[in-house]
Amino acid sequence: MYFNSTKVLLANCMVIGVTMSICSNNWISMWMGLEISILSFIPFMQTDKISSEESSIKYFIIQSMASAFLLLGIVSMLVGVSMDNETFLLNVSMLIKIGVAPFHNWVLFIVENLKYMVMFTLITIMKIPPLVIISYCTMNMEMSMLLSMTVGALFCLNQTSMRKIIAYSSIFNMGLMLMVIKSNVTWVSYMLIYSTLIFTMMILLKQMKVNFINQMILNKFNPWIKINLWMNMLSMGGMPPLMGFLPKIMTMQMMIKENSLMMMTMMILSSLLVMMFYLRLAFTTMFNFNTMLKWNMQYYKMKFSTLWVNLLMPLVISMKNFS
Repeated sequence: MYFNSTKVLLANCMVIGVTMSICSNNWISMWMGLEISILSFIPFMQTDKISSEESSIKYFIIQSMASAFLLLGIVSMLVGVSMDNETFLLNVSMLIKIGVAPFHNWVLFIVENLKYMVMFTLITIMKIPPLVIISYCTMNMEMSMLLSMTVGALFCLNQTSMRKIIAYSSIFNMGLMLMVIKSNVTWVSYMLIYSTLIFTMMILLKQMKVNFINQMILNKFNPWIKINLWMNMLSMGGMPPLMGFLPKIMTMQMMIKENSLMMMTMMILSSLLVMMFYLRLAFTTMFNFNTMLKWNMQYYKMKFSTLWVNLLMPLVISMKNFS
């Protein structure tokens, strides 16, 4: 296997930056960690396509603007300006960085030119430090939550690109994550489950070399790979009793405790739309097998890791939470 020492160095710097932002006890160190992780991540976005350079530049500009807002909020805090102003700047800067509505358009443009594993890093690992910083703030973000759930649920319905579908799913899940951001245990659990599902889907899509929905309907794929992808899609849609249903339950429990019935109702309605889309996509993919394709013994040698994770993980976590 080809060893690229530059990428190893950049990956280590990115991990150091993320860890520095999470573990720091002062705002300047958090800002420095964010900048280190962003500058280390940008080279991974480069491919042979000219459009990838444009995406890298736009990502750098947007993240720099968000970092400027963050730095302005930190300076306002140190100088002693009104608490509302500095909290507003901090929250806006972090909302831009994680790409939730109404600051989500840059995510849709950038993901189209990324490889699947780089996209996974962008929508999971790179969003952890901003979410940690948001958890320190107390500003009301209900408008951003509602917009993220609505945009993520509605606009994914007419998409054909798998990257844009995953991007809208990320916007939707970020909206739900903001709803439980006050509880560190809940949003960290949500992030772990969501990252596991996204990573599994990325691996399967990369293995199948699928970029658009119509490519999944082709009948040249191993049936077991299709079954794994089918189960993962159902779990992403929140179908019980799969693993993706657990974050929805945790969010509903927290909304009930806080007596936020309107937010819970919006979450349920938008989740139904997302589940309907993933159900349609999963069944379209699953039930278009070629009649000439046999289930040979070699298919039984495929690993069932995705199936076991989706089926057994909810039981394990449920026993842990309700014991």
